[in-house]
Amino acid sequence: ERWQRLTIPFPEHRQVFSRIVILSYFYLFGKVDLMGLMLIGNLCWTGCILVLYRVFAETKLPLWYFVPAAWIWFGIQAFENIFWGTSSLCNFGVLFFVFMAVYRAVLPSGPAGAILWALAAGFTYGNGLFTFVAVAFLYLLDGRIRSFLITAAFFLLTLRVYFMTDINNMGNLDLTDPAQWYAGAISVLGFVGSIVTISAYIVSELQRYAAVFAGALLMAAFLVAFRPYFLPVLKALFKGEPSGLTPVQRFILGLAVFLLLTVMAVAYKRAALDGFEGMFKGRYRMYPALAVLLVYFAWLPRISARLLIVLIAGAVTMNLAILYENFGLAVNNRRSAVVQEFNSRYNRDFLGLDMFDMTWDHYEKMRAYYQSDDPLAEGWAPASGTDIIPCAGTYPVDTVFESENHILLYAHRDFIDIGKDYTDGAYFVLKSDTHVYLSSPNQPKLPLKTFARRGRYFARGAYASFHRHILKPGQYRVYLLIRQNGRNRIYCTDRRLTIEKTG
Repeated sequence: ERWQRLTIPFPEHRQVFSRIVILSYFYLFGKVDLMGLMLIGNLCWTGCILVLYRVFAETKLPLWYFVPAAWIWFGIQAFENIFWGTSSLCNFGVLFFVFMAVYRAVLPSGPAGAILWALAAGFTYGNGLFTFVAVAFLYLLDGRIRSFLITAAFFLLTLRVYFMTDINNMGNLDLTDPAQWYAGAISVLGFVGSIVTISAYIVSELQRYAAVFAGALLMAAFLVAFRPYFLPVLKALFKGEPSGLTPVQRFILGLAVFLLLTVMAVAYKRAALDGFEGMFKGRYRMYPALAVLLVYFAWLPRISARLLIVLIAGAVTMNLAILYENFGLAVNNRRSAVVQEFNSRYNRDFLGLDMFDMTWDHYEKMRAYYQSDDPLAEGWAPASGTDIIPCAGTYPVDTVFESENHILLYAHRDFIDIGKDYTDGAYFVLKSDTHVYLSSPNQPKLPLKTFARRGRYFARGAYASFHRHILKPGQYRVYLLIRQNGRNRIYCTDRRLTIEKTG
């Protein structure tokens, strides 16, 4: 029973590694600190670049040739993984285990180490199963038939265990439909090249198709770099002859196999569910960075010192552009997460709980495990049975209006700067006798020219949005909660809203 609970799919992934880490953390410290989970996950992310450096050291090139790799790899474009507890463990964990398995597979040792790391990858996230394919491919390239057969046997055994219970199928591409083949192809290319969109999530149609072009370019560049080795690789696969490729080249090819299978699987699973736009989620953004690194390493022996200067400058510029574009998204998402927790805690009938078939009591039990802070509730009583909140003063709201199913509020007076941490900001409050809802401040970033001139990142003022479907019918007063340097102050706005029952 415990094994089934540990390996139950979510929805098709076996998150054994993340669950073991969380359980261990709880038994060791009596609680689960999300910051600790993020730290472990980000150490896995760092571990990937350390493995890559071990491989790079085999080239005997100067350290300067490794500089672009670090700048490309550590990008905030994947901020969902950087700042989410379990996502850090799953997405960075699986990559670290893949890197280790492929690295062990290119060493002249037995297959035990590579298989153990492949097992860890497979039971960390679903695409980790492809690690077995990459490892087996490398053993064929090296003419190590015995290691190949052992790896294949463990792969089949793992599949048997992996699919002992039903997998939640959310819909796949219909490969009998030619139009879906086209959708799958552009999804694969867009996924591979999505690093060029710079932004995560907020991506225009033009940027998406630029990513398709970039993906095709990256794939073509990789194939051209390995063109002299096509024949040795084919002979190794079909005649059992060692390919003669260097350990660095085999490592790159092993990761390329894993990446290609991952990309195709994501396109097959997500393109039907989310469409082409689903390929541009923030938590996927380590994979296009990996694609850029593989192309860079494939061309590494032919890069001159003069070209290296250009590549270092380009890698630094891309990293800083990604940081500028996505930092505000990361901060606003953090604020949104704090607000979601607040709304779930003080509204027992909150839609967010219903969506996951979760009772309020179970939600509070989980909060007790994590001993989660509730910063936005400090200094006042959100659960009071009245719509009146003591105010520190009056703060005028510029605009309140409805747009489709949303209620939008705008305030453009000078707001506070970030102080103690990034929960600081101005939050709109809707309070009735029975319910209280918060909406997080969405502060846009300043234009790049203004940012450079003023040294400020966020624009002053904010807007908030409440979706009608989460609000229960009633009479609400509108307040403004300003959190600065970790302290809350609530201001009256002299605004009221009537939320009527919807069909």
